[in-house]
Amino acid sequence: MTVSVGVKFGNSFERWRERHLRVLMLAPAMLVLLTLTIFPSIYMIFAATTRISPNPNLPWQFAGVDNFLRLLTDEQFHVGLWNTLIFTVFAVGTEFLLGLGLALLLDRYIRRMNFLKTVLMLPMMLPPVAVAITWKLIYEPQFGVLNEIMFQLGLPLQAWAGDVNLAMFSVVVADVWQWTPFVFLLMLAGLASLPNEPYEAAAIDGASAWRQFWDLTLPFLKPVIAIALLLRIMDALRLFDLVFILTGGGPADRTKTLSLYIYQVAYRFADPSYAAAISLFVLFATVAFSTWFIKRMRLAD
Repeated sequence: MTVSVGVKFGNSFERWRERHLRVLMLAPAMLVLLTLTIFPSIYMIFAATTRISPNPNLPWQFAGVDNFLRLLTDEQFHVGLWNTLIFTVFAVGTEFLLGLGLALLLDRYIRRMNFLKTVLMLPMMLPPVAVAITWKLIYEPQFGVLNEIMFQLGLPLQAWAGDVNLAMFSVVVADVWQWTPFVFLLMLAGLASLPNEPYEAAAIDGASAWRQFWDLTLPFLKPVIAIALLLRIMDALRLFDLVFILTGGGPADRTKTLSLYIYQVAYRFADPSYAAAISLFVLFATVAFSTWFIKRMRLAD
């Protein structure tokens, strides 16, 4: 009798374990996701719809959509949005063209030079803070390497990160230097997976190298290009580290991005409710753009 009860209990436990094993294995990851992602998101939505006083003794007041309506008339927000879009277009566009060009060059002519490929990928392995400090030293007006080269070539010295006309260009150059290897790596992997038969058939038909690139390489690489552009655009829209260290948003707010403005609103102006509203705007805009971009790429196929 005791043995039969034990067997039934063991079978029931086995069935319960098989039924709930997936849930048990996912529970730690779900707990981490709930703690680090879902709860902060809910808290941010709650903060964006309230009015939080810097004085912790004062109660929070419900504000509804007032914080979001401020976005329509906030000139600093408009400046940050415009600068973010300008940076994203020029930085990501340049990184894509350089990354694709380097991948085509190394895939066709320098396939065996693995050491060169490793060197090209080194910048993206560095911490963004280290990259920002390095380029800050390079752009230093009096003792920077760049101005020393300009002096040796007999060219006029520049303030670079401190010039209103060159500040955004300087930030773009630093970002391109760090993240072009990321696009290069994705493009190189995509080129390595291309089939040879269509190219052999095109060569027999007399198609030029440019025609093969336009009619074969680009269509084959479209999924990889979509991934590279989407990841880089999403990352560029939240640029903070590089601008914070390199220019601080100046001069004259020429490099102030939305992420930097969120930081200033939250910690310098002590307005966390409005900072949460701007953060939600950036989040929803990024999600909307990503959804639209993915749908367009699917329709293009």
